Amino acid sequence: MVGRTTAEETRRFAHAQLAALKESGLRKLLVSVSSSRPVFKVQGWNLSSVLDEMVAMEGLKVALVSDTRELALSHQYVELLARQRGLAFKTFGDEQAGVEWLMGPAAR
Repeated sequence: MVGRTTAEETRRFAHAQLAALKESGLRKLLVSVSSSRPVFKVQGWNLSSVLDEMVAMEGLKVALVSDTRELALSHQYVELLARQRGLAFKTFGDEQAGVEWLMGPAAR
C-alpha cells in the first residue's frame, strides 16, 4: 500500500487483504506500507472485526513492514491488538526481515 491517507482507504485495504486470505487459503501475509499516514484510531476502519475473522485462520502469520518510525508505531499498535487475540503479527522495518520471519517456524 502506498499513499494511504484516510481511514476509509485503510478499511478497504484491510478488507481486501482479509478477502484475499479467505479466497486463496494462504496463511502468510506480508503487508508493506509506504508513504502513508499512520492510523491509530482503529475503530474508523473496523480493525476489530477484521482481526476477529482472522482468529479462525489457523496458522496465520502477518508481517507488517513500514517505511517510517511513525508508521512503525501504528503497526506496533495493530500488532498488539492482534496478539491480544492470539494472532501472529509482527512489525518490521524492512521486507527482507519480514519475509524471513514469515518463512520461519509457525508462531504460537
